[in-house]
Amino acid sequence: MTPAGIGLVAASILLDLPSAIARLFLTAVIAGLAGALDWRADLVVFLVAFGPYLRSIAALVFPLPAGAFLRQAAGARKPSERERAAIGNAFSLLPGGAAPASVLVIDGPDENAWVLGCTLFVERGLFESPHLVAVLAHEAGHLAAGDGRVALAAWWLPVRSAAWVAARLIGSRTGGLPQAGKTLPQPRAAGAGAGILPDPRFRVLGGLLRLPGIAAGTVALLFAGGLFPMLLRQVWAAYRRSREFAADAFAASAGHGPALVEALAEWQVLDVATPWWLRLSHPYVEQRIDQLQRLQVE
Repeated sequence: MTPAGIGLVAASILLDLPSAIARLFLTAVIAGLAGALDWRADLVVFLVAFGPYLRSIAALVFPLPAGAFLRQAAGARKPSERERAAIGNAFSLLPGGAAPASVLVIDGPDENAWVLGCTLFVERGLFESPHLVAVLAHEAGHLAAGDGRVALAAWWLPVRSAAWVAARLIGSRTGGLPQAGKTLPQPRAAGAGAGILPDPRFRVLGGLLRLPGIAAGTVALLFAGGLFPMLLRQVWAAYRRSREFAADAFAASAGHGPALVEALAEWQVLDVATPWWLRLSHPYVEQRIDQLQRLQVE
């Protein structure tokens, strides 16, 4: 793991302490009203308040797999023997030569893979692609650097069930799984935002009607954790972009730079030009290709 990743997790925990204090106060009040004031009640109060931080620190210290909950949330399954053999053959061409012990497959059409904890997620479409080895070489870089462990630590900071409720109240639908090293950019749905805009009066009215839900969601997010660490969103995005470049360099050092360039070049059409550079979690494909080509020359 890089010092920057560890530092970002630590900074996120420090910023999230108001949420821990809020959980501590609420849980202590409930325990007091229930009349449970012995050491067991104190332990429950402590775990509710600070348990997410202990879990995040454990993700950094130990090579933990993604776990059953994340497996279900991603809709993943264990690989078949044929898929496991393909992954093993690909990793045999990489430094170390051994595939990760924890591998999950998602039955999706994309040629993609990513890392969470010490678990490698592979989409089914990648097995039919000529770019399997190149993409897994990139993911091997994330595994070797511990990027997935940092991503899992960040994912486990909030109380996930309460955060899910908060996101729905606020109106967000983007609370997907964190992914260290999703190799290829994802397409934005065709026609998103297209069509005739509604009358501005209805948009204002709709916004006013949503205010109570947004307020309730913000309070729920405070108790769940994650409200104040949102201040680090842009820093996290910059960190993730730097780790993508590092994983590309790892693949190039293993001799798979040209193959990764070929894979990225086929997918560059999915890049969405945007002025909000700081919000991007991945570098633009052309920037990654430029770096890989420079590394080949060197």
